[in-house]
Amino acid sequence: MTALTLATVLRLRARLSPGSPVLVDVHGQLTAADLLDLARRTRPARHHRGVHAQDAGTPAPADVHLRPGPLREILAAVAAPGVRRIAVRSSGTTAAPRALARGPLSLTQLVLGLDLAHRLGMRPGRTIACAAPGEHGHGLSAAAGALALGMVLVDVSRLDMPAAHALLRSTAPDLITGVPVHLLDLARTGPLPIPRALSGSDVLTASMRQELLAAGIGRVHDVYGTTETGSLCVDGVPLRGVRIRERDGLLAVRSPFTQGRTVITDRGRIGSDGTVAVTGRADGRVSSGGLLHDPGAVRAFVAGLPGIAAVRLEVVPDARFGARTRGRIRIDPAHPAADGGDAAAAEVIRRVREEVRARFGAAAVPREILLEPGPPTDTDQDSARRT
Repeated sequence: MTALTLATVLRLRARLSPGSPVLVDVHGQLTAADLLDLARRTRPARHHRGVHAQDAGTPAPADVHLRPGPLREILAAVAAPGVRRIAVRSSGTTAAPRALARGPLSLTQLVLGLDLAHRLGMRPGRTIACAAPGEHGHGLSAAAGALALGMVLVDVSRLDMPAAHALLRSTAPDLITGVPVHLLDLARTGPLPIPRALSGSDVLTASMRQELLAAGIGRVHDVYGTTETGSLCVDGVPLRGVRIRERDGLLAVRSPFTQGRTVITDRGRIGSDGTVAVTGRADGRVSSGGLLHDPGAVRAFVAGLPGIAAVRLEVVPDARFGARTRGRIRIDPAHPAADGGDAAAAEVIRRVREEVRARFGAAAVPREILLEPGPPTDTDQDSARRT
């Protein structure tokens, strides 16, 4: 089976265009040879508990874990000698969150990628800016795909807004990609005179699209996919090799990345013209800025913390992240904080935030936490609901 690795791509580019940059960031420019040299000096973190992409259930060889960092470090780890598989953290769209191993692309996966590139206007010689972190599936696939297509990659991930805008002005990219929150942060802090934006990994609402267009972006594409299935649709139209069916309001998907299996991704519908519209998560999880969390699990965890008598979580709209949670808690009357005044209440809220962040990550921390006065009532329920 035909397969393509990042190291192979870089060797080809080093041979065909030895002095041309392939990556630009705040530290300067790197040619393909520079990136290969960095890869040779990289010792990526490995583990021996990876899961095969085909979910065969057998132990995987040593997979490489990607640490957070600039794209030059991420790509060097992927292209390092001896690396065959990368452990990409699944968000849990189509199964429980877990590490998925991704190796070289097969022929059918390459065909899907080429169709994606064609629809998005990704061409050799063009420049694409990436605002998505490279250790996430979105950022890694965008960066590796751009290099494979002969494009120049501009890394604006993990930069503050002034630095990101300065780099965008100096490089004048043809395209920019990121989660909606990344793109909106840039649009709200300065003009974005970029021909195309590629939004993915989270819901892109009509108002978000209009805001990006108003910032100067010529065209905004909505790319739908998951870590497990790969990219599936561009602006609602399935890619080559992707089969999507609607089953009782759920989207059943088969793609070159599912190894012949059909998996349930999200709630959605398919129009008479074949256009796919995603309407919500199939499992009740919430996406905040492209990061998934489970309000039910958060609620159960908070309910078990010392001094908490009752918990309610509400999913509310958020202008920046799309959706966040708002918590309402009652303190156990027997707990010292119950009669400790505002300072004690503030300490309880601070502790809840810290515990949730440590257990589930920053995206799961409620946007605000309100204290409900008095003892628990019959209306207090162990629930997480959407408003």
